[in-house]
Amino acid sequence: MRLKACLSLLTVLALPFTADAKPDRVVSFGANGSHWPELIPTPFMYDNTVANIVEVPCSWAAIKTAIQGVTAAQANSGTLILVAPGTLNGNGGSSGSDPVLESIGSATWGQRVTVAPRDGYGTVKFTNGVRFLKVFGVCFAGFESSGISAVKMQGCRRSALAWTKVTGHFGVYGTDGITTEGMELVEVVQPNHYVVSDDSADIYAGGGPITGWRFDGCYHAPRFFEVPYTGGKPHTDTFQFAAASGGSYGSMTLRDSAYFSSNNCAIQTGNVDGLDLEHCYVVSGEVSRSRYPWLPGGAAEATSNAFNGSGKNLTAKDCTFWGGMAINQTDSPTPWTSVTNTKTNKSYSSPASGAWTVVAGLNESNSGMPPLPTDSYLNDIWKNPGATTSVSRPVFIPAGGTFGSPQQVALTCSTSGATIYFTTDGSTPTTASTRYTGPFTVSATSTVKALATANSLDPSGVQVEDYRIVNLVSTPVISPAGGLFSTAQPATITSSTSGATIYYTLDGSTPTSASSAYTGPVLISSSATLKAIAIKSGAENSSVASALFGIGDSYIGSEAWTNVTFPVQTSQFTIRWNAIPDGANIDGVTGLGPASAAGYNDLACIARFATAGVIEARNGGAYAAVNVLRYEAGKLYSFEFNVNVATKKYSVTVTPDGGAPVVIAQDYAFRTQQASASSLNHLSLVTLAGGSHVVSGITLGTTPAPTAPTGLRVTANP
Repeated sequence: MRLKACLSLLTVLALPFTADAKPDRVVSFGANGSHWPELIPTPFMYDNTVANIVEVPCSWAAIKTAIQGVTAAQANSGTLILVAPGTLNGNGGSSGSDPVLESIGSATWGQRVTVAPRDGYGTVKFTNGVRFLKVFGVCFAGFESSGISAVKMQGCRRSALAWTKVTGHFGVYGTDGITTEGMELVEVVQPNHYVVSDDSADIYAGGGPITGWRFDGCYHAPRFFEVPYTGGKPHTDTFQFAAASGGSYGSMTLRDSAYFSSNNCAIQTGNVDGLDLEHCYVVSGEVSRSRYPWLPGGAAEATSNAFNGSGKNLTAKDCTFWGGMAINQTDSPTPWTSVTNTKTNKSYSSPASGAWTVVAGLNESNSGMPPLPTDSYLNDIWKNPGATTSVSRPVFIPAGGTFGSPQQVALTCSTSGATIYFTTDGSTPTTASTRYTGPFTVSATSTVKALATANSLDPSGVQVEDYRIVNLVSTPVISPAGGLFSTAQPATITSSTSGATIYYTLDGSTPTSASSAYTGPVLISSSATLKAIAIKSGAENSSVASALFGIGDSYIGSEAWTNVTFPVQTSQFTIRWNAIPDGANIDGVTGLGPASAAGYNDLACIARFATAGVIEARNGGAYAAVNVLRYEAGKLYSFEFNVNVATKKYSVTVTPDGGAPVVIAQDYAFRTQQASASSLNHLSLVTLAGGSHVVSGITLGTTPAPTAPTGLRVTANP
């Protein structure tokens, strides 16, 4: 790491413009060059006063080395990594692609490290699709996709993507039980519509929870699926949430963002618990088509839905919605908890608080449609504004919040040579206030304010943090801290607060004093989410600790077939597995066949989570069920197949978690296309209809089945 390069500084200072250390938000629909990551302090990509600036060649190896070289002190005092012009080649943007960066950065830095093009937006391009895996505390800003190139951020924490044009699929995924929190996607723009059987963007919480995310000033164009198509009919969403395998959503915020509807809808809500839309533009039907008409080769299958799916604790403030609201009541009888000053073209079901503002004649001409983010528009709003003229705001480490003990607070500033002044009584600081010289103790509830000054620059704005010091029970510690395991795992739960009682749940619900009391190690024998809280009389309850345990090999059903082999069976046998659907109206199929499946006709015995919300099995040429069993999103179901290959018959029993066994199939016939199958040795799964399901704990008698990779895309109708 070296200090800022003289050549870069001279170039920037020679420009005739002036600018603040970072832009201040101007309310808009979509990108306007005024949004910047703010939940976690992030050096502005054009701030020439940042304390630590390093220039690197245009290669992933050079970027990786630079990030690995950042110390905590350098990150906390502000660090920019500037990339020389060129192209950064990726390895694909799918979950199976080799990541361009993996397991680097730190989630404990007080500021993010910013990686950006040295010569401004668009001078460094992504190509072939890029995947970031477990990158912590890093903001990538000012990049541009080349061609149709996807971007995926998976298992990342406290990272960000800003001022970036994405031409292909955009995905942000969970993984490996990691809680991917503190992520910000700021002015991420997908301006072009394509014919492709895929969503524009999906936020997938499979494998781990997602919480505390903000999408700010983003813009997403639609995708139209191809026609004619083969296999199960695809559908496309513009912005899809989907949770599975212990994944969940909470505290998700969409602000100043625009979404145009694909064939299915603009936003698929997908079991979100806590989604706030503030000043967002969500449109479908003729309003969306006026900007993005049907394309040759793509489906012209109209939908009038702005929203689709399920969810709860949704809020809308200062928004414009055009189209249907197909959010079911699976998760809550009143999905919308609060609506304020939000215009719609039709009346929706009443929210718990507030009301929709129905505007007669609301259409494409008067809906406030955002500017089309053409290349010239993006080049204009994201260009270098010139030399920085004001000091960056001070950064508090730790940030304000609620704490159970006095806090040592450190102050830093990204501007090199800055002097910081602060107050602890809530008054506005000046240069006559206490000068910061080192960490100080906040021992009682206080409002701390700080400003920074530097020679030849305007003072920073005042930064305010509230510290609430209370008698707070310490958060429980779960050991091991979740993960995937081949066998049952004993989990211990401890709290450093003497006399506290720990309560826990294994079904993903929030524990209370009415939950199971912890008395010793909890044996996790099947996939589960363990949550724990510590409670003590006279003190505030602790925060909830959470850990996802995947027991046995786990497989996630998606629109691509997953195939698992097991020993060849030619007579009677029993096979069992656990399955968790991520929605109440998915099309999640799991079946047995004589070979690797590329379509439904390759399966002989099938059970499915049907779109009607019930579990069914295949009987010859149609699906049926001996007894009706409705399924719930996020609940575990144990399947048992008793199969007789000789007679081409099978029976299915399903046991809901905590419930009694239910017979679904009794001596059902093999699927018609497999009526002559003489052996079975593959378990295969696939999920359509916008959801997914996870299968784990596969056993043939008492022998676990071996693993196998994901296979082919769906090619036949169910």
